[in-house]
Amino acid sequence: MNSGRHIGWRIALLAGVSLALLRACGTTCADTAEQGGISAFRSDVTVKEDATLEVREEITLDSGGKYYRYGFMRNLPIGSEDRWDRKYVGEHKRDNGIRVKILEITEDGQPLKYEQGQGYGYAQLRIGKKDMPLAAGEHRYVIRYSVNGALTLSAGRDALYWNAIGHERDVPVAEAILSVHLPAGVSAADAAVEPRIAGRGVSSPRKPETELERVDEGAGTVAYRATNVGPRQSLSVTVTWPAGYVRVPKFSFLSEGQQLLAAPVLLFMFYLIAWLRIGPEPKPGTVVTRYETPDGLSAAAVRYAVTTGSDGRSFAAVIAALATRGCLRVEPQDGKYRLSRMMSDRAAEAQLAPEEKRVLTMLFEDGATIDLTPAMDQRNTAQNTRYIFAIQQELRQRMDGLYFTKHAGVIVLGVLATFIAALSLAATAHGRDTSGAAFFTMWVLFAGLLIGLLFEVAFLPACKTASRSGSWVKLLPGTAAVAVFAVVIVYMLRELAEGVSPAFAIMIAALLLVNLGWGPQLKRRTPQGQQVLDEIAGFRLFLEKVEKDRLDKLNSAEESPHLRDEHLPYAIALEVREAWGDHLARTFLATTVMR
Repeated sequence: MNSGRHIGWRIALLAGVSLALLRACGTTCADTAEQGGISAFRSDVTVKEDATLEVREEITLDSGGKYYRYGFMRNLPIGSEDRWDRKYVGEHKRDNGIRVKILEITEDGQPLKYEQGQGYGYAQLRIGKKDMPLAAGEHRYVIRYSVNGALTLSAGRDALYWNAIGHERDVPVAEAILSVHLPAGVSAADAAVEPRIAGRGVSSPRKPETELERVDEGAGTVAYRATNVGPRQSLSVTVTWPAGYVRVPKFSFLSEGQQLLAAPVLLFMFYLIAWLRIGPEPKPGTVVTRYETPDGLSAAAVRYAVTTGSDGRSFAAVIAALATRGCLRVEPQDGKYRLSRMMSDRAAEAQLAPEEKRVLTMLFEDGATIDLTPAMDQRNTAQNTRYIFAIQQELRQRMDGLYFTKHAGVIVLGVLATFIAALSLAATAHGRDTSGAAFFTMWVLFAGLLIGLLFEVAFLPACKTASRSGSWVKLLPGTAAVAVFAVVIVYMLRELAEGVSPAFAIMIAALLLVNLGWGPQLKRRTPQGQQVLDEIAGFRLFLEKVEKDRLDKLNSAEESPHLRDEHLPYAIALEVREAWGDHLARTFLATTVMR
């Protein structure tokens, strides 16, 4: 009986001890499983003479615990959370200007894929497979990257503030070493050092178990070692040294992505080769006074041959031609012009040029009279532009390719290559924030080419006319529109410079300027076109020397033009000064320029 009791007691005691051992073992295993974190962290920061840093981080971590269940994420210490001390980095900015370039990422000696963040998450590096827990065991990562914009340079002493581990994760670090390799020529004795091991600000002080010591790694190196670094704690150091050892090179803003500038260089070479193959224009011949108009050319066609476009003076020349042929009557009224349809004979209308016939039909399609006014309202602008567009269409069909060539195929090919290259580079760009790179690139190129084209074919001729007439007020709407688009383009280029790189923004601007600069240079007059131009120059000489005073007296600005003076439309088209034509051309200056 007693023997049975002793056996029962022993069994109970053994069961209790076993349960206690199992609990202790379970607790120990659980604690071990929850350890994890970074067992060793080393950061070597080399200060280079061109004011950049080269950083090598070696991180050894245990995948256990809760820290790496979604893979390994490393936040580089370049954001505002890590560079928080205003004493060293100045006031907080949305973009502190620091840029990095990843040079190498390996795991256990093998190259590894990674993803870099954008915008506020620019410092983030997602290393390895996304949302996949790390395999059990120890992992050793090496991250190498260059840093631009982290130094503070002054006339007296230069400074580096570097917060090595960063504060972005709740990960303990068993041992951390931060080693700053000073610029060539600077010894550790020349440097003033202020180390810190703690959390951000004064609300997260150094923990009692955390130790910090300086270690000797050579004359040109400042190094510190910290142990038992707790979560949200970091090892930082501020090092200053005498100025003069570090200099920012000229055009340092092009250091990142300078290979992008090859695109506008290649485009320039394309246009240059095309320009050389096209060859020069025929040389002007001897100008001989010509007493008759060039054969087969109306006044508007003569102006088109000289300027390669149509404008308000072309329209005025057409109206004058219709008036001198008896097709309409022109009555000036307080700065306006009333046009009345006249019953001309069929023979006179049959002799009209195609653009003159078309404008005559358009003018009186709604009635027997029409008032033309220089008002800047939308309705009047659209009406005047419609007439000029009709003149332009007729002249382009008859004269393009015969008297001159614009080599539009070369320009189209160059513009197409520009968009393909720019958008491809935008799609593959790397930078702080490339999310809007494609949109900004497309907008800048499209709007810039359009505004540049309008500036060349419309605004510059309008400025030329305004300089002769003094009607600068009429240029204000066009000037304001050009200025608004220019400001928007500059803003978007600035966004590209900050989000991608200054080199990328310069590349886009250079592509735009190359297209706009070469386009006009590809225009060529044909031999027949140069012959006609020589004839026009001779006829203009006759108008200036013989007809100018007579036309000016016969056609004052306040009266209808002399009805049978066939030289009047040509005097208007060739800008031989006479009062009536000058006033009529100024009336349509603001909205009637096309090429």
